[in-house]
Amino acid sequence: MTMRAVTTAVHSIPTDRKPLNGSPPRPWAGRLARLSALLCLIAASPLPAAIQFEDVSARAGIDHAGQSYGASWGDFDGDGWPDLWVGNHDSKPTLYLNRKDGRFSNIIDQVWAANPHADTHGAAWADFDNDGDQDLIEVVGALQNIDGTFCFGCGLNHLFLNEGGRLVESAKKYGLATTGFARTPLWLDADRDGRLDLVVANTRLGGGSEPSWIFRQKDDHTFEKANKAFGFKDDRWSRRDEYLGMARNALHFEFGHINLINMHKHLESAQLSNLLNDREAALILLSSPTRVYSIDDAPFTDMTATMGFPPLDDISDAAIADFDNDGKPDIYLTIGPWLLSEVIQPAPDSIEATLTSNKNEAARTLRFHAPGRLDVRIFPAFIDLSTVYVGPRGAHPESRSFSLSSDDPMIAGTPSPEVSRKGGFSITFDAESGDWVFSNISNGLFVDLIVQSSTAITGLRQEGFEPFREHGVDALLMRGENGYTRRELSGEAGADTACHSVAAGDFDNDMDIDLYLVCSGAVANLPNRLLENDGKGNFTLVPEAGGAAGSPLGRGDVVAIADYDRDGFLDLFVTNGMDPTSPFVADGPHQLFRNLGNGNHWIEIDLEGTRSNRDGIGAVVTLTAGGVTQTRIQGGGIHRIAQNFQRLHFGLGSHAEAEKVTIHWPSGATQTLRDLQGDRILRVREGTDAQP
Repeated sequence: MTMRAVTTAVHSIPTDRKPLNGSPPRPWAGRLARLSALLCLIAASPLPAAIQFEDVSARAGIDHAGQSYGASWGDFDGDGWPDLWVGNHDSKPTLYLNRKDGRFSNIIDQVWAANPHADTHGAAWADFDNDGDQDLIEVVGALQNIDGTFCFGCGLNHLFLNEGGRLVESAKKYGLATTGFARTPLWLDADRDGRLDLVVANTRLGGGSEPSWIFRQKDDHTFEKANKAFGFKDDRWSRRDEYLGMARNALHFEFGHINLINMHKHLESAQLSNLLNDREAALILLSSPTRVYSIDDAPFTDMTATMGFPPLDDISDAAIADFDNDGKPDIYLTIGPWLLSEVIQPAPDSIEATLTSNKNEAARTLRFHAPGRLDVRIFPAFIDLSTVYVGPRGAHPESRSFSLSSDDPMIAGTPSPEVSRKGGFSITFDAESGDWVFSNISNGLFVDLIVQSSTAITGLRQEGFEPFREHGVDALLMRGENGYTRRELSGEAGADTACHSVAAGDFDNDMDIDLYLVCSGAVANLPNRLLENDGKGNFTLVPEAGGAAGSPLGRGDVVAIADYDRDGFLDLFVTNGMDPTSPFVADGPHQLFRNLGNGNHWIEIDLEGTRSNRDGIGAVVTLTAGGVTQTRIQGGGIHRIAQNFQRLHFGLGSHAEAEKVTIHWPSGATQTLRDLQGDRILRVREGTDAQP
């Protein structure tokens, strides 16, 4: 790849410094100079300030509640103000248009017409055709049939072309109407030709046969599958892979087993990060196992074996950033429990529960006393009612909502032998003890249920599973000379969690990267977490997440960050309708948390490629202010099923300007900008001056 350097002097900030006038030295001059230097050092330190958010959802016009599966910040109308797409899983999506006054309008009905019941997952904005506006890829999993049943992995992905103020579904025209258990898309320029290519991360959940795919964009802007051409694969680590990895490491006198990071099989995604060097983006496919590719040339080189990862399993999301400002990317991984069994009693006469069941494991069973009538609702919608057995004869309910009575002799007794033979969900009444018995028996399914009784429910107990608790200890991996080591999080920051989404940003503009995590139980929602960085990669839990602990309703889904009001401080958008479809997410709201900010300075940068792709995706940007160098990568803002706004944000602390900004473009060009005034948004066009 040819490298060229472009140095751009944007402007020079005048200074009040003057040369010495030759006056004779005074005895106190040295002490005064030292005192002055100390005061300057204190003044140059970032201003200490608590991170504080306020929930502005209602006054901002954010009023949707229900299912969700990710959220994506983009700029639909090209006015420089962040807009927001929320797919809402298998219900109609929401497109929040930024009105520039702190409020949003949902314009979905004016700009969009497609299947409102598609099983939609992650989405990502980008100007893939370099025509000056942002288009949207949205990946899809199942297909809902006319009779209400589902065909898993049969859904076709969506590509919404931004044309004349409308989003026109064009996936088939461009070769992206493919099937699979798709979860998260990622735009990237895999062959450095100035056109964006696409990774679609597919899960192997439920025996899905489609691997993750990389699609290459051709000259006519259509796409073709290109895994083989790029040397890209998403499968288990083979013996050959391990031998090659060990041989590569042996060249550097490193020996031993190759450790791997494994994503939870339901949660695949991909990101760009400068994991391999400080100038170029690498591709990390968060899968089972996670793979790291050098994409400097095609075919890619699988560098996983050289990363020095510790072995980790059941990862749900990753935030990759330089947490200690040493120039090396570190990684924060959420390892929360996923879809465990849980039961709560929100009122004396009702129960809400999730019962999971794995093959060859004991049944998950609820027992309780409630004489009289029960109204039962069973979810998710794709559960086949032929696997639900009522009474000892194993009758199947006709719908997912039905009523039972303890006085009905047809339901008294033990579960049908059919259940133990085939597996399924059983409901019976034990007349001898007066207990209702709900069991999920070794069929690999999970069942969400709501039970409403005509009398008080007493004696609730569970068998075959422990009470739900937060027991995932997240992993902070710090990059050293020989790979990654796991740093223990101290105090409450290192406590067990049940968090599934994480986003990184300098929320207090003090020149280091903080973390925000979205958490949830299987049934009951949990408070979200905010971790504040001390500048050295040590994190402290902020009480009540600084005002952004979130709603107790629904299930915490994802966070996506953007400075939506352009005041220089990063804000949070959180969804609470985490898949799967169930009544527990019906009242889970979209939430917008505005950052109240402080006196620290900032700079935000939009990139516009010329030789590179127009979005500048793949660029690595460093900024130096007050002797501290920070690094950001233009990775499109992607993490698991979510997209942060692409605009690059840097906190400057008490520094009113940045001394130097260096951009390593995907084309190979290096561009340097000097003496940039802070507290503004700049657009940097490849090879030209920055413009406010």
